[in-house]
Amino acid sequence: MKSKPPQFLSHAPEAPSASVVRKDFAKRWTAILAAGLGVGMLLVQSCSPNAKAGPNGGDVVAMNDGKTSAEVLSNADTGEVMVHTWDNDLKSARPVEARPLTIGADEKQIQLDPHPLANDPPGFCSRFYGRADWLRGGSVRHGWLGHSGAETGRMHFDWSRGWKAGGMHRGMWSEMGGHGPGMGQGGHGGMHQ
Repeated sequence: MKSKPPQFLSHAPEAPSASVVRKDFAKRWTAILAAGLGVGMLLVQSCSPNAKAGPNGGDVVAMNDGKTSAEVLSNADTGEVMVHTWDNDLKSARPVEARPLTIGADEKQIQLDPHPLANDPPGFCSRFYGRADWLRGGSVRHGWLGHSGAETGRMHFDWSRGWKAGGMHRGMWSEMGGHGPGMGQGGHGGMHQ
C-alpha cells in the first residue's frame, strides 16, 4: 500500500469567493440605505401630509431646539404672514424672546416683528407679523423659519396648510391693520426682500 505524502497546513486564510463578496457588499449597502432612509424620514416629517396642524390650522415648525412649536399662517391676497408660538402640545401659547423672526423661501426672506398679545409677559411675545409682495398669490410651497440675522438654526417646513388656514381666518389679518410696510415698528414694517 502506498502512503500519501504528508499535507502541510497553510495558515493563510482562503480568499472568499466572488459570490460571498457580493453578498457581503449587498448587506452593507442595504444597511446603509436603510439607515439613510430612516434619517431622511425624520428630516421630512414636517413635510408630510400627516404632520401636525397648528391650533389655527397652519403649518407647524419646531423652534428653540424643539422646545417651542411655531405655527405659520399666510394671507395669499395681501402677502401677510403671522407666526404664533405654542407649547409642543399645541394647547397653550408659549411666548418667546421678543426679537424678530425671519421667514423665507429660497433666497427671499421677510422679517416678522414681535406683536405681543395682551397676556404675553414683558420682553416676550407669542405673535409675530410681517408682509412682503413676493408672498402674494400663495405660490410658495417650501419655507424656512429662524431668528433674524441667524444663518444657522433655520427650520425648513412644507408651506401648504398656512395658506389655506390664513384664508379661513380673515379676522386675524384685519386685527393687524396699520402694521403694513412703512407703518410698523421703527418704520420698516417687517418687509425685507
